[in-house]
Amino acid sequence: MDFQTHLKDFLASFEPYAQKYFQNKIKEVSKYHPLIVQFYKDLADFSSGGKRMRAFLVYLGYLIGTHLRFNPSDGLNLQKDFQKILPIALAIEIIHSFLLIHDDIIDKSDMRHGAPTIHRRYEKLVGSPPAVRLRDEAGHYGLSQAILLGDIACFEAFSLINSSSFDNDLKVICQGQLIKTLLNTGYGEALDVEAPYRGATLAQIRQVMDLKTARYSFVGPLSLGAILGGAGKEQISSLTKFGLSCGMAFQLKDDILGVFGDEKVTGKPMDFSEGKNTMLIYKTYELVNAKEKAYLKKIWGNKNANSGDLKRVGQIIRDCGALAWCEKEQVKLANAAKKVIFDITNDKELQIIFEQIADFVIGREK
Repeated sequence: MDFQTHLKDFLASFEPYAQKYFQNKIKEVSKYHPLIVQFYKDLADFSSGGKRMRAFLVYLGYLIGTHLRFNPSDGLNLQKDFQKILPIALAIEIIHSFLLIHDDIIDKSDMRHGAPTIHRRYEKLVGSPPAVRLRDEAGHYGLSQAILLGDIACFEAFSLINSSSFDNDLKVICQGQLIKTLLNTGYGEALDVEAPYRGATLAQIRQVMDLKTARYSFVGPLSLGAILGGAGKEQISSLTKFGLSCGMAFQLKDDILGVFGDEKVTGKPMDFSEGKNTMLIYKTYELVNAKEKAYLKKIWGNKNANSGDLKRVGQIIRDCGALAWCEKEQVKLANAAKKVIFDITNDKELQIIFEQIADFVIGREK
């Protein structure tokens, strides 16, 4: 069975679990002000959909730790042992929502997945009665409520882990691992915010990719699941190596999609108009001539750049060889991830799934 089929079968149990969780939370907080109820409705909406890659990686890590594999003909619902990991998988998805909500504020983003970002949603609430008098404060109100909603999401994620059916000792280790992952993510985000103001070396850009993407999106989920499944240090070390290489490749693909992807498909604005310091942009500056560099600096971070400007930027990136360099680099990283798969598991089916994940991260369109 391939990766996509495994993912589909996992989601067949995960999505109903997540839906029921939010339904129960909305009912639980109904005794409070309607704003709090709206928080949970918006969190449920914001957290729905998507690839659910992080949740699946938690499950996959757990699979490695337990040395078990479910039978798709029986259905995941019949495998009670796997029900234990669903709260942890959902916690990681809610953590993802928390980080995205705050990231959208930092990036001053208006849209996420084709819909208004959380702070923009709440900003619009101020213009209607009885809050008309606060219309001038709409921006601050939206930011404030989005920050609080993100915080609440983070608290709920830890509550999910704490109330799971794993042994208390394992839950403490799990929470410690998640805290470590969040600290790394925070460090990476801080460095990413710093880069446009002071510039960044290639090594610093790689460090941001490591901290902000690889450890948060791949290493963290895989290791959490593996720890809870009882994996040994050597297995977790191999999963970490796989996750780091895969995560770096994932971010490189994101960099490419940020310039060459279809915004309607990716749901994200073009990186160049946002002035993001990516490896693709760094390599472009390294390879272009003085005239092209001057033009790029004029357009970089310019939200008023028109479609013609952005098209020309894309052509410059292609012509100078930066795109080709990044594409080769992501393939190298994916291949590096594949090399450690045999150290993770000797199960042929699971080896295929890990290999297909490495291919997926560089072959996706969003």
